[in-house]
Amino acid sequence: MSKFVVGMLIGILAVMPSLAMAKKPLKVQIMTDFASQIDDDPLNIATRFMLDIEKHLNGAIALNFIPASRLREWQQLHTMKNVCLYNKTKTPERLENALFSTYPIMAFPANRLVVYNHPELPENISLSDAVNKYDLTIGIASGRSYGHEIDDYIAKHNESFMVLGGTTSAYRLSQMLFQNKFDAIIEYSAVFISRHGTDPRIENIRYLSVDNTNQAVFGYIACSQSELGKQAITLFDQALQTQAVQQIILQSHAQIFAPPEQALMLSALQDAFNVAIPAR
Repeated sequence: MSKFVVGMLIGILAVMPSLAMAKKPLKVQIMTDFASQIDDDPLNIATRFMLDIEKHLNGAIALNFIPASRLREWQQLHTMKNVCLYNKTKTPERLENALFSTYPIMAFPANRLVVYNHPELPENISLSDAVNKYDLTIGIASGRSYGHEIDDYIAKHNESFMVLGGTTSAYRLSQMLFQNKFDAIIEYSAVFISRHGTDPRIENIRYLSVDNTNQAVFGYIACSQSELGKQAITLFDQALQTQAVQQIILQSHAQIFAPPEQALMLSALQDAFNVAIPAR
């Protein structure tokens, strides 16, 4: 065997490990506060979107879902290099401590003040009036962002809110609302209806608009501020730019929202994707 052939074989063998490594998926730990064990609910829509994105990336990324409370999932993101969260709103504080996808995976109408057995309250209300004028006890979930405007008010008046922690805090908050342990909670109306739509007590639930909040709230993917986090965000944005994934997201939103919120959410998502894709 000639020296040239031997050299070629050595070169090929040297390259092979690197080629094999290039084909390995980027392993990402997905911390999630979604508790799939409650009432045997199927995977929620945002989780399905993450699985759709993983499938679309065709082996470039491997997601491992790990249950965690909202507080713990952010702690893990800050202390580990390969952690991502999903369906998270962007806030100034979070943008300083995490890498966010350019494109959202979810859109929701603004959070509502959800009240039970309070027919006297107006359809539109400020948090200041809710607390000071109507003396409402409001329950909130620890570690959750409700949007910049609501978060800012809570931070300045935290003594006016009852905070509940843990992975199942959102579900327990709504149960405590039905038990009259709170006068109100802050939640998306679509989420509350999805969770309790078959409960007859929902007839006495009202969804009050909170003054000075945005009409649409986006949920993004957030990852650790690390090289692995950068790689993951790049891959997620790569998938979210494709028409196939955008169509999945738009079609699902068309199914879960009723008019007029449906048109609002689809329009908001199309603007966020910077495309005009009709939902089929």
